[in-house]
Amino acid sequence: MSSKKTLYVSVSNKSLDAEASMNEQLEVRGTAEELEELRRMLERLKKDDEATQFRAPIPYKSADHDKATDQFNGDLLKLYQAIYKLGTDETKAHIHDRNILNKLQNTDYEYPGYER
Repeated sequence: MSSKKTLYVSVSNKSLDAEASMNEQLEVRGTAEELEELRRMLERLKKDDEATQFRAPIPYKSADHDKATDQFNGDLLKLYQAIYKLGTDETKAHIHDRNILNKLQNTDYEYPGYER
């Protein structure tokens, strides 16, 4: 059985570090394979972020229901699910208390103004 290692995830910086910093970071414990998968997820999210940033300055075209935005949102949900799975009790409490997984699963598209 592989030993588990503790690392710190920063979703906003899309980084996985050996030491905690002053910024928001979530503590996770996992095997080398689990942590490598988490690192790949962060890289995928970086690429998704780059794809969606090109849509932001286009004033006449909404990013709602956009493939790039949908991909980013889906990958962000998967990332938080993985962080929750590997997270310490404090990390799990942070994700739970802020209702992050539920918010990522339920978009606000049902509100007025989002009709197709």
